[in-house]
Amino acid sequence: MNTIAYKCPNCASSLSFDGSSGKLLCNACGSRFETAAIEAMYAAQTGTGIDFDTPDEGYAASDVAQMKAYRCKSCGAELITEGTTTATECPYCGSPTILPDRIEGGIRPELVVPFVISKEQAQKMFEDYFQGKKLLPNIFKKDNQIAEMRKLYVPYWLFDCDADATIVYTAEKRRTERTDDWEIETIEHYIVHRSGTMSFENIPVDGSVKLDNRISESLEPYDLSKAVSFSPSVLSGSLADHADVDAAGCEKRAVERVEKSITNAIRSTVTGYTNVSERSKGFSSKGGKVTPVLLPVWLITTVKDGKTYTFAINGQTGKLTCDVPTDKGKAFLWGAGAFAGVMGIGALILHLLKKMGSGTMLLVGLLGLIAAFGVIATLIGQLKQASSQTSASGYSREGGLQLSLKQDLFLYTKTNRKKIEKQEQAS
Repeated sequence: MNTIAYKCPNCASSLSFDGSSGKLLCNACGSRFETAAIEAMYAAQTGTGIDFDTPDEGYAASDVAQMKAYRCKSCGAELITEGTTTATECPYCGSPTILPDRIEGGIRPELVVPFVISKEQAQKMFEDYFQGKKLLPNIFKKDNQIAEMRKLYVPYWLFDCDADATIVYTAEKRRTERTDDWEIETIEHYIVHRSGTMSFENIPVDGSVKLDNRISESLEPYDLSKAVSFSPSVLSGSLADHADVDAAGCEKRAVERVEKSITNAIRSTVTGYTNVSERSKGFSSKGGKVTPVLLPVWLITTVKDGKTYTFAINGQTGKLTCDVPTDKGKAFLWGAGAFAGVMGIGALILHLLKKMGSGTMLLVGLLGLIAAFGVIATLIGQLKQASSQTSASGYSREGGLQLSLKQDLFLYTKTNRKKIEKQEQAS
């Protein structure tokens, strides 16, 4: 039989139940705690984690009869097409391939989000991208020729769940008072408990090992309300990647985003403290569900100085992302220009106001640095570089976080006294 020995959050000594007060009593330091709060703290350390039921329905015989599959001999991608396609190119590396095989195995997608963006529209988006990008390396400004442009349905897994979290924090409230001779700092120590639930729907994780998660996540979101039921005919004129990462392999990424989202939501409810530190947390879930889908992506590659760069466009919304680098030399020049501009204008204004001094110039310099970093950040943002998503808050169902426990327990007060030196008083 499992047993739990509850420890005092203040001094780590054993707690015992006090029948007269109905609370847990620390025999060492005398602290008293609500039983629910301590149980919640220990529940946070022993959560069962986020879990999902994964689908196992394979392709029907009618599907297999109408589709073909092949594995690219160059990069290893496993792709499927409609049955009438006899030759194509790998959407990831561009290698030409003959399609001799019928599709076998794999999980049948339930839904498909059709392409809305045409090839002509995608090509124009690619060409327009290069306009006005100040930090784009010069090689991209010469000739922006498309090496390959491919229409691809990427396999995704959509994750649904109701996630529960219990988090325990230690917190402080600090205040300082001064008398003629003393500076007195009072620190109140608390232990803070929060438990709550968030429901998530359709968190997408791509099932293709060839497509970088930074790129696939940068293409979010898709409008799943426009999805249609899967049939081989949907693939007409397109390729579809065969999922080479199953739902279980993608689950970790979904869990990371769920846990980050609910952690941030709960942390936002802890207010009024000077310092807050996370002590322990635990997660569990119910109703975990996974849905296999195909989502539309235009993959565009361009070659510069012998190196291939990938651009991706959401085939439904037109959102573009890429893996192009930032020209660090240009970034430095733009930042330096912004800094110099602020310093020059600031110095002129101070001169006219006759306020020149080391303190005022230091302030102007600080404003110049802020302006420099702001300009660089803005110009980098124009590049639309691929970046990972750390949260799933955009996929939370209506209502957001539902708190089930909100408890702030006072522990003890600590007072620090510092004598004010006479020379400090004089100054």
